[in-house]
Amino acid sequence: MVREALECADVFVEKPLAASSAEAAELCATARANGRTLAVGHIYRHHPLARALADEVATRGVPRDMQLTFTNPLATHRDGEEPFFEWIHAFDLFDLLADSPASTITAWQQGFHAEASLRSSSGLSARLSIGWRGIEPVRTLTLAWPECRLHCDFRDNILTTTTRGRTDKLFFGPAGGVLRRQFEAWLDARAGKAGLQPSLSHVVAVVELAERARSQALSRGKQIGSAGHARPRVAVIGGGVFGATCAVELAAECEVTLFERHPALLTEASYLNQWRHHSGFHYPRSIETMLEVQDAKADFESAYDDSVLRDIAAYYAVSSLGHEISAERYIATCRACGLSFTEVSPPQDIVDPSRVSVCLLTDEAVVDIGRLSQRLLDALHASPRIDLRLGTEIVAGRMLADGRKAFDYREGALTGSAEFDYVVNATYANTNLIAQWFGFPVRPMRFDLLEMAVYQIPGARRFMMTLLDAPFTSLTSIGRDGYFMLSHIQQSILASQVTANGLPPEWNDYPSNRDNLLRHGLRYLPLLADARYVESRVGVRTVEAYSEDFDGRPTVVTPHGFGCWSVLGGKIITAVSNAREIAAHIARESASR
Repeated sequence: MVREALECADVFVEKPLAASSAEAAELCATARANGRTLAVGHIYRHHPLARALADEVATRGVPRDMQLTFTNPLATHRDGEEPFFEWIHAFDLFDLLADSPASTITAWQQGFHAEASLRSSSGLSARLSIGWRGIEPVRTLTLAWPECRLHCDFRDNILTTTTRGRTDKLFFGPAGGVLRRQFEAWLDARAGKAGLQPSLSHVVAVVELAERARSQALSRGKQIGSAGHARPRVAVIGGGVFGATCAVELAAECEVTLFERHPALLTEASYLNQWRHHSGFHYPRSIETMLEVQDAKADFESAYDDSVLRDIAAYYAVSSLGHEISAERYIATCRACGLSFTEVSPPQDIVDPSRVSVCLLTDEAVVDIGRLSQRLLDALHASPRIDLRLGTEIVAGRMLADGRKAFDYREGALTGSAEFDYVVNATYANTNLIAQWFGFPVRPMRFDLLEMAVYQIPGARRFMMTLLDAPFTSLTSIGRDGYFMLSHIQQSILASQVTANGLPPEWNDYPSNRDNLLRHGLRYLPLLADARYVESRVGVRTVEAYSEDFDGRPTVVTPHGFGCWSVLGGKIITAVSNAREIAAHIARESASR
């Protein structure tokens, strides 16, 4: 119909122009041959929010990251509709904002929902979620630069600009008139005026993007597990609790290679922590973290219950000298979150009762890190689908044109390289190294150099005591009779730094602060007077640099697109839930057709 109409008139076509890029190019050639104006209904180009974004790109340059979700309720899907061409708006907006062609595309589809990851030659990485799912329409688009983030909600017509320490909103009001502006642009093009109407080359490029993504999704099963491998190949980088657990969970459906630069598992952040088997009592000022812990606890226990020490009495007490957390507020928060506890008299063999306003005996326990490490090592060795590479460091990575990820590694004096379909980055302090290699946005991180002191207290029973607002002094049995780990929210921090490149700094040699750790602990825990210093454990804690939730430690799983995830573990207890979340996504994606 379009071909015949172009022989005698200018033509406006509702999107998409054609079912293939070859047909689209043919129609554009026909329009040129007949001197006709051919236009396509890429209506979002004319939306005031999209125009505002285009102006920002012209001012700031091409962003590093784009995330778009355009979906309708599942119940509204009609027979014959498929995501890639029905939601070609997503590819049109990428073409508008990227300012260069897509060099890499990966995509997958499950049912009526699809995701596509695109990388432009100008450096923009985009993750598009399109199709039908959920019960409400979603129209959101986010662009990110190192210094700011722009978020558009096309349903509410709000543009939110977030920079460090500031958030501004622009309210565009009802989006009426967009269709009119689209037709006016067509009329301007017919009159030979320059305007917003995309050129025919852009129209063909957008159809080609959607076509490439659809073709890639349809052939996904053939591409995944290529090079003679029957299953998807996954690289897990980092052999802490999160990385090792991801490897174990992924091995059910994938061939997994776990890279750990040290000769043993669980040697860094997994080892340098208070080993709590959390229930949520530690986070009264972060409801999000309390609820996350509750949700994750059953998953962790289903996998590693034999590594949990339950014969250690777990107390939480509120300091009577503090001013931010009251006893009433603490108990109310714990009850509101459904935590299990008994209010008890402060145990006088542990704590000075005059310095405590309330004391709770809780259902928390202690994770035996040594036992957990051996448990994970046995599971990794037992799986025929896991290649455990201890003492192997990834030194470089790159994205291949077909979306696979290639890594160069060093194992002692030997070097090598390998290619993978998926990547799970569980390197914790080095989480941004993968982002730099693959061109993903670098997240500002704060690195704290922590010291925890181990003491032996003769005759002391097995317990852990955490004093809230003390500020947060903790003394925890570490599984050996009489041995405890002492920490303090302030005195345990030897140094803290936010780096420009998002990678941990080179630390100076800092002297031990164990004397102040002990002095502050003695304010509440008189049994420390008999303590004998054993050793200090020093390592790095990594948190988001400018988080508004200063007291929370949520675990963040970041999907970068292109089959890559980063896990920034906040607590050991969430490791299994996070691993299963990633494994389920990879199973859906690799099985998509």
